[in-house]
Parts: sequence; structure tokens; C-alpha cells
Amino acid sequence: MDRKIYLLVILAFLPLLAFCSKKLQLTAFEENDVYGYKDQNGKVQISPQYSIAYDFNENGVGFSFGKGGWICIDPQNEVLLNVFAFDNGPDEFSEGLARFVENSKFGFFDSSCKKIIAANYDFAFQIHQGFSKVCNDCKSVSDGEHSTIEGGKYGLIDKTGKVIVPIEYDSLSEIDPETKTLEGSKGGVKKEIKLP
Repeated sequence: MDRKIYLLVILAFLPLLAFCSKKLQLTAFEENDVYGYKDQNGKVQISPQYSIAYDFNENGVGFSFGKGGWICIDPQNEVLLNVFAFDNGPDEFSEGLARFVENSKFGFFDSSCKKIIAANYDFAFQIHQGFSKVCNDCKSVSDGEHSTIEGGKYGLIDKTGKVIVPIEYDSLSEIDPETKTLEGSKGGVKKEIKLP
């Protein structure tokens, strides 16, 4: 075969490859005060069972709220992870990552609900300027409507999960974006910490 035929064969298969690689887009629908999912043809793929459901995203995953809280599911209704609830909804993505909870520990996942940073922390703050402040032996204390994190030891991780500041400080300030520094306090002694 000559080059023209090879080129025609490749061009003929490109649309098929694009169609096959598309993730299944499911849309939430309500029936009798509970939500399920339908495909683009209106066929029910996941029967109504959730209190709240968001349409599947372009990565083929959906966020739903049920008896166990906020979860991320695939088109077969398999639970991929338990999403941290933030402000009455699933955690918001910050710099491409959001938080999940596993065995009462926090980690981070991407928009495909793939776990990027293992759940190794008692609490993790949202990613900000490429880092997350994390703590162990800390606890969430509720004032009724809101919660604060108290006690424990704090450190800083980057978006890959690498520990940048050891988890040994009583408190850490916010990062100064101009100087790329933050202040850590340990045993009443304050220390300026320079980030890489």
C-alpha cells in the first residue's frame, strides 16, 4: 500500500477513536424527591437514590449526596471516594485538587476522582499557592454553624504530597506571596520559614 491509502485509513479511524475515548456523560434527574442519572439518550443508568446529585463532569465522574455523605461515583455507580463536605456541598477544587476523607484522614484528589495525595492527615486545608497546611493530632471543633481546627502539630505539603515543612509546629501563618515565607511557632518560639 502506498502512503495515501495509509493516510486515508488513519483518517477514517480518527472519529471512531475520538468517540470511543469520550467519557460517558450522565445527567442528574429527580424522581419522587431523589436523584438518579440518565445518559444522553434519556435512558436511566443509575436509579434514583441520592438526596442531591450533580451532572457527571467531562472526566466521567459525578458527585452525589446520600446516606454516607458526599461521594464521587463512576457510571456504574461505584464509589470512587468520599468527598470532604465543605459549605454544604462537595469540597471545591483549588489549584486542581479537592479533599477526600478515608478512615477519618484527609487526602487530595483530582477532577477524575483519582487520589493524588494519600489520606495521611487529621486535617488538610485547601491548596493555596501550591501548598496545603496539614495537621495531625488536631481536631475539628464546631460552634454550631462553623468549625475551627484546634490543637495538634502543623506542617506544609506541596501538590504532590511532598512534605515541605515538617509536621512539628504548634501553628503556621499564611504564606507571604511576595517573600515566599511563613512563620512557624513551636513551644512559644517563632521562626521564619523560607519555602523552596
